[in-house]
Amino acid sequence: MNNNKKEQMFALVAQWRESGLTRTTFANQHGIGTSSFNYWCKKQYNEVLKPQSPVKSSFPISSVKSPSFVELTSGSKLPNIPVVRIEFELEGGICIKIY
Repeated sequence: MNNNKKEQMFALVAQWRESGLTRTTFANQHGIGTSSFNYWCKKQYNEVLKPQSPVKSSFPISSVKSPSFVELTSGSKLPNIPVVRIEFELEGGICIKIY
């Protein structure tokens, strides 16, 4: 594989990651086929980003106290239970939120 092309595509992928655009929109704006651009995004992630990014957490997992189960029946009000919110930010701009 031509190292120059790889460097060029990795630079475009890095530019896309900062752009806030979808892959399809970015690829179309740069005259690149969507499947080809997806290939380079995956390749760049596996070769560059994945090895550098260990799982990160903003809080120690052991500090989260799991709420106990509460039986709800028709017409019952929720007890005063603190809300637990977990967010996972993944590479490529994917965010998973659990409430």
